[in-house]
Amino acid sequence: MTRVNADLDEIPANLAAYAGMGTVTSRRVTRRDEGTTFEASCYTDPLALEHLTGSWRRAVEHFGEWEAPVQLRWTTKFGDVDGFVGLRHNGRTRVRLSVNCLPVTTRMEGGTSPLADRLAALRRLALDGYPVGLTIAPIIPVDDWQRHYGELLDAVAATVSDVPGLDLTAELITHRFTPGSKEVLLGWYPRTRLEMDEQARSRKHGKFGAVKYVYPPEIMAELRGWFESSIAARLPACRILYWT
Repeated sequence: MTRVNADLDEIPANLAAYAGMGTVTSRRVTRRDEGTTFEASCYTDPLALEHLTGSWRRAVEHFGEWEAPVQLRWTTKFGDVDGFVGLRHNGRTRVRLSVNCLPVTTRMEGGTSPLADRLAALRRLALDGYPVGLTIAPIIPVDDWQRHYGELLDAVAATVSDVPGLDLTAELITHRFTPGSKEVLLGWYPRTRLEMDEQARSRKHGKFGAVKYVYPPEIMAELRGWFESSIAARLPACRILYWT
């Protein structure tokens, strides 16, 4: 069952009370220039239902008219951004395209736009003046992963190389799972080839005490070092927001 909100007028009207209340971009010196950010895609993909609701176009216009240090942010795996080109966004909406290397995206992201379509969407939005971003997730050390992720970064670089005034960020998220998420995924996709072996992972506790399984420290260090140096070399204008 899919649920959408109908009280679209009331939702933007209540946002002003939260300006300045964030704990990341409102307070951290390194990201304070972003203003208070309102994240719209923690648990969903806004474009999945946009053709039915039009709610995110309205949100982009609302933030574009909002004269305050604020920013709307959302991430998508879809390339259908035609309805957003030409809106009066005033640079207050950052759209991030969730991307991955081809061995991951072609095997594990069924029902979403092909990588080439997502990169084309990234370019269209950047040329229209939007701040844009990459959400590279989930990062998985597949066989020959350096080559595959290098090809991804090269494709991104070719996509945005001639965009004037490019404002590009990257968020780097390694694969992790919880006992609950593993159970759900195996229930939906019992023949998945996604590696979820607790014995091959490090066991950690999240912010609220939940158990999660991440890659061992040596793998995490290798991945992080490679991505940070490779992005600096291939996409020097790209700002890495975080690694996790």
